[in-house]
Amino acid sequence: MTSPRSILVSCLVLVLGLSPAMLTAQSSMSVSAVTDARLLNPEPQNWLMYRGNYAGWGYSALDQITTGNVKRLKPAWNISTGVTEGHQAPPIVNNGMMFVATPQAQVLALNAKTGDVIWRYKRQLPEELLQLHPTSRGVGLYEDKVYLATTDAFLVALDAATGRVVWEKPIDDWKKGY
Repeated sequence: MTSPRSILVSCLVLVLGLSPAMLTAQSSMSVSAVTDARLLNPEPQNWLMYRGNYAGWGYSALDQITTGNVKRLKPAWNISTGVTEGHQAPPIVNNGMMFVATPQAQVLALNAKTGDVIWRYKRQLPEELLQLHPTSRGVGLYEDKVYLATTDAFLVALDAATGRVVWEKPIDDWKKGY
């Protein structure tokens, strides 16, 4: 039986219109720097921010999926993140590399064409940390880094190509209810 969380990622692949044909050109998996210019004018095959662009469209400008062919869409792949809480963050895509944030301070970098895991980051949270509403609002991309705000009140910068922690900075003390 397929789990709801694996269905989520498969459905998002379909919803964002990331069909194999569209991803072929992006199969090199090179990490392109996310610049101010790219954020202001994102390429249609990428999804560089939460709602797709600063206008907050929430839909793709790609036109390969139409009312005439939408019935023929099928999942390209699915993946289980290993987390059972609510997945609310949209996947972020940069040149065929998909970044999926989950509750419990985890980020997966996936090959958007195949679903293969490129790297996985999972922050070790304090054992005594109680999450009343364990969700993630996602990641941000800028230059060659992936940024994540964690439940224990840290801001973490990851190398987008490797998932290696570049730096982490405490924002506040999570014990104060931050």
